[in-house]
Amino acid sequence: TLSEHRGRVIVLNTWTITCGPCMEEMPSLIDLAHIVQGRDDIELVTISVDQDWPAVRTAVPQDSALTVLLDPERSVVTELFGTRQYPETWIIDRDGVIRLRIDGPRDWSSALALNVVETYL
Repeated sequence: TLSEHRGRVIVLNTWTITCGPCMEEMPSLIDLAHIVQGRDDIELVTISVDQDWPAVRTAVPQDSALTVLLDPERSVVTELFGTRQYPETWIIDRDGVIRLRIDGPRDWSSALALNVVETYL
């Protein structure tokens, strides 16, 4: 649950391998995961709505620093968060408050993206 991650800024991204913009964005998310790896104040989590791990692993290598969760029934992504389009990214502050929702792909490996995330520390 998100409450287990209080005290950290969470970048929460929802995606699927059948989404072209998601696949375009994924390399920069993997880069951002490497950039913040080892920090205890920022956590990057993605939720894939694909059906199985082999499909997800075609986009995210197993040795990536990116945390990937699987929600094939969309019980969390759609029913809890209300996401219907992908990719969608939420920035959640240390207190668990959603501060920013971004629809569509972005370059998450840029200094500007990291600056936005760090704004909510």
